[in-house]
Amino acid sequence: MMNRILNVEFPALILVDDPTASSTKWVFDTDATTNYRPIDGTNDQYWVSEQKLDLSGYTMDDLTVYFRNSFEQRGSVEYMKWKINQVGRSLNPFEASVYETTVLTTVPMTDENLNSMVFMSPGFIPIPFSSSTIQFGNFNRTHIIHGTQLIHSLDTSFGSDTLDAPGGALTRIIQSNDFSSLEPTATENIYCYRVVYLPEAHDATENPNGLDTVFLAPKRVILNAYIDEEPQLEYMMRLKRGYELANQV
Repeated sequence: MMNRILNVEFPALILVDDPTASSTKWVFDTDATTNYRPIDGTNDQYWVSEQKLDLSGYTMDDLTVYFRNSFEQRGSVEYMKWKINQVGRSLNPFEASVYETTVLTTVPMTDENLNSMVFMSPGFIPIPFSSSTIQFGNFNRTHIIHGTQLIHSLDTSFGSDTLDAPGGALTRIIQSNDFSSLEPTATENIYCYRVVYLPEAHDATENPNGLDTVFLAPKRVILNAYIDEEPQLEYMMRLKRGYELANQV
């Protein structure tokens, strides 16, 4: 048996509103990393950073990776800023909520699967949405080795004390959900995603009372694992299931 600490690093995300755009639009801050992309290439409210853990060295030796536990670390404070150009209406709380979902899975996800994670964590019985753009994927809990969903909102006790004027504040987690399975795997890769969904950016005409800056800290996911052999039949069944799932998308 070999003990291992597996580590996935996601960089910070710094987005600002684009004052030159004809409508609301999020763009990278000039000093920000570009290790994120809009999920479908055009919708600037959905962003993703993708990583991959290579386990092929273990699978070449017919070994299985088992997980004891997993946890997350964050590398900085987090904050949001907003503008108010329209008299008579303050910032709506839903205009200041940022959704963050982090998933480490044995199955690669399509952009449609990543979009759907905003509405529901993968691996659960899908919600019956009528929209054809919401594709939850053929997942269950065993595929999701590590999964968390967080909702960030404003903590005005450490920032501007009013939402009817321009300001900024640190964020706080108002809801959190952990849906990790820590299921053993014999697949060659673990696919790692950090998905962020933002409300519309500030715009002088279409969305005058909105956010204009969002900063999410760098994140680290740590997996406490050990690698060992298992009986041949169980291993072959696990290997077969892993390859079938990896090729279903």
